[in-house]
Amino acid sequence: MNFKKIAAVTMTAAMTIPFAACSKEEEVVETIPTTVATQTEAPVETEQQLAPIIAETTVATEATIDPSGLALNPITGEFTMNPDNVGMRSVAVVVNNCHAAMPQRGISQADAIYEYQTEGGQTRLLCLFADVNTIPEIGSLRSARVLSTDLAAGNNSVFIHFGRNARVPDHIANYGIDHIDGNNCSAGVYSSSAYEDGYVSLPQGLFFWRDSYWKSIRAIEHTAVSDGRHILEGIEYNNISMIDNENNTLFNFVDESSDLDGAATCTEFNVYFSATNDDAYFVYDSATGLYSKSQYGNPQIDETTGTQIAFTNVFVLFANIQPHGDSTIDAYLEDGGTGYYFSDGRYIPITWSKAGTNDPIIVYNQNGDELEVNTGRSYICIVDRDVADYTSIY
Repeated sequence: MNFKKIAAVTMTAAMTIPFAACSKEEEVVETIPTTVATQTEAPVETEQQLAPIIAETTVATEATIDPSGLALNPITGEFTMNPDNVGMRSVAVVVNNCHAAMPQRGISQADAIYEYQTEGGQTRLLCLFADVNTIPEIGSLRSARVLSTDLAAGNNSVFIHFGRNARVPDHIANYGIDHIDGNNCSAGVYSSSAYEDGYVSLPQGLFFWRDSYWKSIRAIEHTAVSDGRHILEGIEYNNISMIDNENNTLFNFVDESSDLDGAATCTEFNVYFSATNDDAYFVYDSATGLYSKSQYGNPQIDETTGTQIAFTNVFVLFANIQPHGDSTIDAYLEDGGTGYYFSDGRYIPITWSKAGTNDPIIVYNQNGDELEVNTGRSYICIVDRDVADYTSIY
């Protein structure tokens, strides 16, 4: 679906309801509504109201289109994006990362991925897509935590999750974070393999489903999926504006980072999150210029493509993470911290900061200047600083 339609429909829907797609307590195993809410209509803008926005979008498009006709992707810094998506918000999707949920789907197509701790040392992924239209079927989807909410908000991304713990609703409301909870608009069990023209037809107002094949081999909490087309329908249904007035870019991208000049060589390293996730293992391939990732002793494979996930950049950000007092954790990202930047077979120490929930993470070189980051896809590990010494660089 063309985003210009969204711009016309949702441009002035400024009164976006933070609790998009209802709200419910922590993941319910199966939610199949017996009634479907009636879709509300967004106000229709006049030509005079739309003119300044159209003009602004046109200027942005002209400034970010390369000779091939592709636009600058703000999450990768590369000219790989459909020009229709210039000036639009990214989408951040929570994906399961426990051993029982392997393999995952759709993650190899993400423009960037955060890996972060939840409870019990288990990690989850937050997959960023600059263009919602490019999201393949992705899953299995899992619930929100305050940390994943803050990571999505820092990029002004529309936050997509499937359930949430008890602390998330107040946090989302306090910071005005646009989100959709798929647990509240799930159609139940459908066959992902029974696509018609690449599309699963769901009842009105429902945009997520549980894959029937996965349900036959996994516990049901590891089966939720959706895709870009359905997520976009959910965004429109909930009148969430996709216009990005902040012009966010993930990093300070350059074609070749001068901050890596003279950097130490590193072709393999292992990121330790916890005793549960102790082998986020990256290996550099000089032929591709990418770091491939393994975990649980095996290559991390995207089931849809059959390929191992790989990235141009890998960040390890050591953060102040503490127990909350219940089963969850608190990550004090506003404290900033130290870390490492890996790219092009080399690495350097870095520092980083995040001013607040709705502010981006900014990384700095050893001189305190904003880091130059090579264009390409990035993998960002948010690691408890108390276990920093367990990360191994070879």
